[in-house]
Amino acid sequence: MFLFPVLTIGFLFVAVPLLVHLINMLRHRRQPWAAMDFLLASYRKQRKWVVLRQLLLLLSRLALAALLIALLAGWTGGGKLMQMLGGKTVHHVVLLDDSYSMGDASGNTTAYQSALQTLQDLTRQLAQEDGEHRLTVMRSSRAALATRGGIQRGDTAADLSSQTITGDSRLIRRVMATAASPLRTDMTAAVEMAAQLLENDSADERHVYLLSDFRRRDWSAPERLTQQLRRIDGDAEIRLVDCAGAAAGNLAITELSPQQDVWVAGVPVVIRAKVKNYGSGPVNNVTIGVRMVLYGDDVTTPEPGLPQSGRVESLPAIVIESLQSGEEVTKTFQVFVAQPGTHAIEAWLPEDALAIDNRRICTLPLSETQKVLVIDDDPDGRGAYHVGSVLNPGGQVNIGAVPQVEASSFLRSITPESLAEFRAVYLIDVPTIGEGAAAALDQYVRSGGGLAWFLGESVDRTVYNQTLVSADRRLLPAPLLQIQPLRDRPDGVTADVRMDDSSDLLRPLASAGDGVFSLVRFSDSWLLDLKENDPNDTGITTDVVSGDVAEATTTESENPVMGPVRVPLRRTDGVPVVMQHDYGRGRVVTVAAGLDGQWTNWTGDPTFVVFLLQTNAYLWSAASPPTARSVDDPMRVSLPADRYAPVLTWLPANEPPRLPIELSRDDLADDDSTDAGSGAASGDGDGQQTLELDPVGAIVDGRVDVTDLMRPGLGEWMLTALDGQTEMRPVATTIRVGESDLQRSKHAEVLRDLQPVDAEFIDRGRWNDQTRQAGSSLVSLVLLGLLALVFAIEQALAYWASYHAAAPSSIKSGRRGGGVGSAAPSWSDRSTTGSEATGDLTGDRVG
Repeated sequence: MFLFPVLTIGFLFVAVPLLVHLINMLRHRRQPWAAMDFLLASYRKQRKWVVLRQLLLLLSRLALAALLIALLAGWTGGGKLMQMLGGKTVHHVVLLDDSYSMGDASGNTTAYQSALQTLQDLTRQLAQEDGEHRLTVMRSSRAALATRGGIQRGDTAADLSSQTITGDSRLIRRVMATAASPLRTDMTAAVEMAAQLLENDSADERHVYLLSDFRRRDWSAPERLTQQLRRIDGDAEIRLVDCAGAAAGNLAITELSPQQDVWVAGVPVVIRAKVKNYGSGPVNNVTIGVRMVLYGDDVTTPEPGLPQSGRVESLPAIVIESLQSGEEVTKTFQVFVAQPGTHAIEAWLPEDALAIDNRRICTLPLSETQKVLVIDDDPDGRGAYHVGSVLNPGGQVNIGAVPQVEASSFLRSITPESLAEFRAVYLIDVPTIGEGAAAALDQYVRSGGGLAWFLGESVDRTVYNQTLVSADRRLLPAPLLQIQPLRDRPDGVTADVRMDDSSDLLRPLASAGDGVFSLVRFSDSWLLDLKENDPNDTGITTDVVSGDVAEATTTESENPVMGPVRVPLRRTDGVPVVMQHDYGRGRVVTVAAGLDGQWTNWTGDPTFVVFLLQTNAYLWSAASPPTARSVDDPMRVSLPADRYAPVLTWLPANEPPRLPIELSRDDLADDDSTDAGSGAASGDGDGQQTLELDPVGAIVDGRVDVTDLMRPGLGEWMLTALDGQTEMRPVATTIRVGESDLQRSKHAEVLRDLQPVDAEFIDRGRWNDQTRQAGSSLVSLVLLGLLALVFAIEQALAYWASYHAAAPSSIKSGRRGGGVGSAAPSWSDRSTTGSEATGDLTGDRVG
């Protein structure tokens, strides 16, 4: 009610005029006086009118003292009066930045907790003030998800929408129970929805509060945000509240994933971890903790009382000796798991300012040894021998692939179903490819299969171009043109080929340079028409002789499933030797030479072993399941309908105890797609039933808590087979990189970049005083006006109630009336007429 409550003791001053009057009343005495009897008779006739004038004068002086004290004490409680006079309402829109950088604990608390405390302070203050105050609270993460889902209404995304503020603390209890989200987002979507809300708002005043940490990456040049703020600039006051402390150093694990390889049980897998220093100074001796969570056949039931249901196995720690500011290093380590299934790998850093980016997790799906199909029409089988000896060398060396060698006649009877049992297909100098075989290969690759071509002199160019390359089929990167002999090598060049180190197929050899191919010879190879299309046509646009990676562009209408063509290996005259491209969900590698030794001696060089192992890993990983999902991506699980019941249980990543989420049969469908908001189920033609849980849908229907879907860490599905057996399947959920840089923008820079938007920063530590002073300005003006008015009235009443002589010559006593301390007529004044003889109600001296 008052900005300076200690000064309210001054209201005791209001009683001073009344006390003066009472004291003077005690001074009245009765004296026998004949002339006074006549005056008393006259006074009795005018008594009511005289008393009224004196009472009004006394009340005006009391009001004058009360207004003066109220003005000095900073009274802010004029809301009810203003409401009665004009029906005034104030709408407060609070936009909470809950991106995961708000979890920064550089100070005594996190930035998000400071933002919540600011919201609580504002609500308490407004609850004590008079008038109607309405509150809208919206978090940036909900606004971003709602916008991505096509939701335009701000009240749908808001945690509170235009709620009247009362003294009930339960109003914001649900918001106060939230934490910083794991999303990477800015305030643009929230401001856009707030602008939409305020366009249809009927409040007399509007205040928009942006509670954020003002990181440099989001606020250094906020063009889109400024554009949205301009929509509300004229209709609302914009106040910026900085909730973060000074930026501290921060390390983050930016990536944790299995290296592209053959992921088979019993074969070592290399795990890659990347760590970046977002701080302003170097750090030394950083330790990365690592562990595995194994889900074997013995893990069949969930353990809600534990962080995970699988068996934990610690791995040796990794030490980074030095990490400079802004530097990112990659560390690799091997894991060996003998049991097939989906397991998990977790890495973590020591605690620092931002905890959420110190941990990262990925899954490791290991399969049994799988077959690969090798088609070779050479009677001697020389090409099949070179491929088979690399993929399955025998002895104690296990690559994970079992080659099945067939002649080209095998292709006449292949179907997509028969190819599904092979993880990759190698076609070595096959003369012709029939339409049926091409269709089966096309569907196989589109579904995630891997295909490798070795094109020798037996290849029929016309048949290949007709069956493998068309507007809707790209099993080759481009049509075949002709067999191209090698031109003379440039002076000083000893090798026939050179590589591009940007491709994974030859990455292990990149450090050795082109000299590693010094003994490799190529006399001929096929030339492909990689320049056949221009950028405005369908297919590929590349430069086959530039020496750079050949980038391919594909028009969306005619060939939407083909990715860019890359050339990891070329001849020294620029003709591509090895090409790779994605096709649908699968991958294709094309080698423009055979393996029979007629055109090249590459098969006898150690670099061929490296190339073929990398190629097999590249083809194999096309069908590998994802090893992690981002927190805001839909979560999908596919189950064979003939093996699993459509009943699942989801255990979100959390500290124990974890609360399971049961998904009943109604959430799944075996044949037709079903729109279920946050949960959608569908069945496809191959007997798979797929469940999808989408955080965007969870915002709309609320059937599943969106927080449980977006919590980073290790979650688990419990699947139920038709025979009643259960199994556990882990799911790794990770944050997106981009919020770990805690460098902040200066307030002056933010206000400059937001121009011409009229915004102001409010110090969170002085929130109450600043907002109350801002809210009391109008009340102070009203009080000043009332003070001046009452003072004028008091002066008029004092003049009216005091004695004034008819003429200067008749004034003998020399006393004058008027003013605050003026004296009213005295009973002892002998010259007073009967009509002017009055009693003293205002504190005059009585003789």
